[in-house]
Amino acid sequence: MFVDSFRPTVDGAIVAMETAAAGLEKRGHQIVILAPDQGVRQEARWPVHYLPSREYKPYPGYRYAISPSDMLEFLRKERPDVIHSHGIASMGILSLTAARALKIPHVLTFHTMANEAIKYYLPFRMRHDIIEGLVWIYLRNLLKRPEVVIVPSAPIRQELEANGIDMKVCEVVPTGIDCTRFSPDRYDKDYLKKFGLDGKRVILHVGRLSKEKRLDIVLGALAQISKSQPDLRLLVAGHGPAADEYKKLAKDLGISDKVVFAGFLPDDELPAAYASCEIMVIASTFETQGIVVLEALASGTPVAGIRYRAIPEFIEEGKNGCLFDEETCAEAIQRCLLRSDSMMINAVSSARKYSVEACTAKLEETYKLAEKTLQNSK
Repeated sequence: MFVDSFRPTVDGAIVAMETAAAGLEKRGHQIVILAPDQGVRQEARWPVHYLPSREYKPYPGYRYAISPSDMLEFLRKERPDVIHSHGIASMGILSLTAARALKIPHVLTFHTMANEAIKYYLPFRMRHDIIEGLVWIYLRNLLKRPEVVIVPSAPIRQELEANGIDMKVCEVVPTGIDCTRFSPDRYDKDYLKKFGLDGKRVILHVGRLSKEKRLDIVLGALAQISKSQPDLRLLVAGHGPAADEYKKLAKDLGISDKVVFAGFLPDDELPAAYASCEIMVIASTFETQGIVVLEALASGTPVAGIRYRAIPEFIEEGKNGCLFDEETCAEAIQRCLLRSDSMMINAVSSARKYSVEACTAKLEETYKLAEKTLQNSK
């Protein structure tokens, strides 16, 4: 597994990689990880080989590899059967280089809508339409090379194909959810007390605090609703480069006393957060899957989600949550709150289709397909 970043940085791609690795290990596979050296290293469940890297200053926490160092020597000793990249930047290129050198299948999971993210983190000024066009040129060149490109949801495959991406094979393989870890059983009546939210109606937002996650839409909606629902609160779980900007926005909207910025929640605490809040809300137009949506649903927590990209793939209006456009977020939150109890059972059942076991089995088949694709190309 190749990743563009690794712990202590945590994002959706890292969670997806770790979920896949754990599922594969349970089925008897061995995993090794290659990642840019973060400078600070956490103990990992699997062997990690770090490559020399530099910080990408416009996006704190993200680094890019500057040298493959002893990458091939390490991989030849490990003798992998397949290389699976969870990154499309420097590590995506290096993973493809390694697969070709070792003559083994290369699989790449497309996690990130880089064409949109780049405009927030460009180190120099350039017109957005120009830089997005250049990103699509890069993606067309990169994604035609792996034996299999994995996308976490069908709308992402459609979007790639609509933008001229010609892939050898493209498979939809969502990131699986641990339905024992994320469950209504994780409800803790005392959990919200630690944030001073006991007795309040609490909306949850989970995700990296970056501009593309569009927390500003949620804060604006809360400002509208709070006048008629004074007991409503928003618990924001996560940290990131736009944290200070969002805190200032909450203050400017006059809702600082109604928003708790909890920072990064440890893995062992997150299930209780999902299960103990009334609903979750996500306004990000950036999601290729939105793992947090399925984690919330598995926890019995309905989701108010933006009607864009992958989100509608997992939310059915009025069944397990509510959908909204940018200007109707407040109304969707209110609908979701009104029917949260009645949607709980549907929320849980809709998430079970995406269990780790089911998704890992499909990932195994994708690896076999990659091997077959490589053999047919020889």
